[in-house]
Amino acid sequence: MKIVHVQSVLPQEDVIALKEKTHESSIKDAISKAVYHYLKCNA
Repeated sequence: MKIVHVQSVLPQEDVIALKEKTHESSIKDAISKAVYHYLKCNA
């Protein structure tokens, strides 16, 4: 699997909510978990 670096600008409130919803302490892990979940559920 080839890994690419992705960068985005999000409101702080959305990032905090995403971390809470995914039960992750880091933004990187929360976003990664959310993306993989989205791809799995909407395949």
